[in-house]
Amino acid sequence: MTATERNETNPDRNAAASPPEPGPRALRRLVIFGGLCYAGALAAPAASFVLAPTKSAGSAGARWIRVARLVDLPERVPRRLQIIADRRDAFTLTRDELLGSIWVLRSGDAVRALSAVCPHLGCSIDLAADHQGFACPCHASRFGLDGAAVAGPSPRDLDPLATRLVDGWIEIDFRRYRQGIAERREVPT
Repeated sequence: MTATERNETNPDRNAAASPPEPGPRALRRLVIFGGLCYAGALAAPAASFVLAPTKSAGSAGARWIRVARLVDLPERVPRRLQIIADRRDAFTLTRDELLGSIWVLRSGDAVRALSAVCPHLGCSIDLAADHQGFACPCHASRFGLDGAAVAGPSPRDLDPLATRLVDGWIEIDFRRYRQGIAERREVPT
């Protein structure tokens, strides 16, 4: 009997000579494994999004931004300063972006900061021509140097911002507020 005849008569020997074809069980396992890998790839970013801490209006922590040195500000003269800081928006970080501007007024070591956005409709507040207050060029709202509304359609005073002095530098807790309403309500950023 030749080797070929032996292989034909012994089917077990033929099966051992060639690799087995994948059966339904092996294909099922492969599909399940691929599906789990795909689901894991989707679940990881989704879980980080769902479990990330959320910020609600008024509950966000302080965001202190260094704006100027105290010695560089003249006494009792309003100065407009730009707020430049990193901005995080969802998954994007933009470095050194202009976020807005503020008015600061120094009196000794005390510094008062006011938002430069009109509470009426969001126009940019300027120093009044007489330098005794602030004026909105859009709808003629006027404010005192302390930010109190004096005239015009503004529903509230200018929005004050918290300040602190750290190693001779003025830092501002920069926030934005909703326009057109009498209540001071923070806009989440």
